[in-house]
Amino acid sequence: MAYGDSAYQRAQAAGEDIIGMDKLAKAFLRQLARMPSGSIVGVLGGPGSGKTEFLRRVAWLVREQRDHLGLDDVDSLHDGYVWFNPWSYVKQGHFISGLVAHIARCGLDTKAQLDRARELVGQINRMSFDGTMGAGGGAALNTTDIDPLERVHGGFRDLVEAATGGDGGRLLVFIEDLDHLVPSLRWSFLDALRLLSRSDAKIIVVAALGREAALEAVRSHEGSHLTDQSATLRLEEILDLTLTVPNLEVRKIGSLLRTYVGEGEERLKRAFGAESIVRLSAATAHRPLGAPRFLQRLAHRVTLLAEYAVEAGTRELSESQWAWVVVSERWPEFRRFMIRGGRERWIDLRNAVARLGKPSDTPSSGVRPEMAQWLDRDLILADYLRLHADGFDRDAEGIFWLENLLLAAGL
Repeated sequence: MAYGDSAYQRAQAAGEDIIGMDKLAKAFLRQLARMPSGSIVGVLGGPGSGKTEFLRRVAWLVREQRDHLGLDDVDSLHDGYVWFNPWSYVKQGHFISGLVAHIARCGLDTKAQLDRARELVGQINRMSFDGTMGAGGGAALNTTDIDPLERVHGGFRDLVEAATGGDGGRLLVFIEDLDHLVPSLRWSFLDALRLLSRSDAKIIVVAALGREAALEAVRSHEGSHLTDQSATLRLEEILDLTLTVPNLEVRKIGSLLRTYVGEGEERLKRAFGAESIVRLSAATAHRPLGAPRFLQRLAHRVTLLAEYAVEAGTRELSESQWAWVVVSERWPEFRRFMIRGGRERWIDLRNAVARLGKPSDTPSSGVRPEMAQWLDRDLILADYLRLHADGFDRDAEGIFWLENLLLAAGL
């Protein structure tokens, strides 16, 4: 297992709030406990913003902090939960069938539940969630059914009841990686969740989904002409509550990166000096860089670089050099643009950054148009370069040395 993953799991097992969102997670969980059965809640945010990590923290609180959060009432939340990734079921068949199978494995009498689930899956697999008519006979397998949909609802209610042992608590279902589905499948999944939620089953679904990905899903069904406002209104017909995960606090970025690096920290120190993790954390402490997924990738990059450096020869890195490692992971195209331009491009970068925020009529002598275009089209990059452009210019030789090391290491 990778260093970052094992460190993350140890932090979770110890109950550590590594993303600094415990206050929000607890408030969110208390709200979930007050919501009616059948509610669907969307946890929104950009790619890599920490939606899944936030869900994991909420799930941990369900099991480990119930008594402290007032969740021990008989009509509150069940002490277990279901964690489901629909992407892993796309290639295996209907993803809603996968969710049914996950719920069926929750209770004590799993054999009886799986038998009940097989019948329910057979009905669901004959249903369409994209507005088309299937070629088969539809959901009604029994000619005596007056309403085949009611039989699906009844089967789902019975399945959830068996999974919770009939203790009165509502079952929390956490959905991750909806963004990985194509827009039409995202819509089909949300549409299917809404249909099942109307069964009055004692269940609350919490789904992590990027805001833009959610709007794309709506447009895949309603039409690409739909405005953001119209798509949002349509989405609100499915989601009973939405929460947007805030950006990671700057003070937490360094500690989270260190958690992901894990056992690799000793390799970093051996390869690049005792202050390597401190300087890397300082180079990463920039609010838009706090996406946990980005920090995980960066942790893997620096530990691989350290492994190679131990074999090839070590050297203490400056904060500017660590900032260049960040650039190499976050902005690879800009990295290539700078390296191919030679020493003069670092001077051009320093001059361009010095003029950021000044009146537009300020003379731009010494700034080439292609450099200005980079800074104009990527505001996060421009903001990051305000902090490090001078250092890149002063330590240009060190950056070129590091670049050769990155290339030699396959990075």
